[in-house]
Amino acid sequence: MAQIEEKTHSNSKRYLHKRSLRVDLTPMVDLGFLLITFFVLTTSLSQPTAAALIMPKDSDVKTPIKENATLTLSLMRNDSIAWYEGAPQIRPVLNYCRFNELRSVIQQKQKKVASILGDRNETIIIIYPGKESTYKNFMDVMDEVNINDITHYFVINHPDEF
Repeated sequence: MAQIEEKTHSNSKRYLHKRSLRVDLTPMVDLGFLLITFFVLTTSLSQPTAAALIMPKDSDVKTPIKENATLTLSLMRNDSIAWYEGAPQIRPVLNYCRFNELRSVIQQKQKKVASILGDRNETIIIIYPGKESTYKNFMDVMDEVNINDITHYFVINHPDEF
């Protein structure tokens, strides 16, 4: 704690008594360490999570898809996406977008499907991660699929699989 020391002089003259104050900071340091220890021990660190992606077994059975409800996304290099409406074709008319524009592309397709088929949940997305795309790009597309509540999506290795 704090201690006050008084000095007295034996001379007959009248002196002002000098008082020196010495503060002991040991309890303050102890309290600081206790607080740090408390916050470190009570904080829960974020646990890594894995994406839930269940891939079916390979089969020769072709899955029927509706042409007017399909959006095909081809992941390219430099964080770009080539997309077109409809099933994979040999020479489709490609549109290009960046990952920050993908959500609006998907939502526009959902609106078109809702006006044609009456239910936006009929939207089908075919994802083709090209050889030049990265895992981060694929996970970004999967995040957009989950955010837009797409229930039907396919991941293909080659555009000719359908």
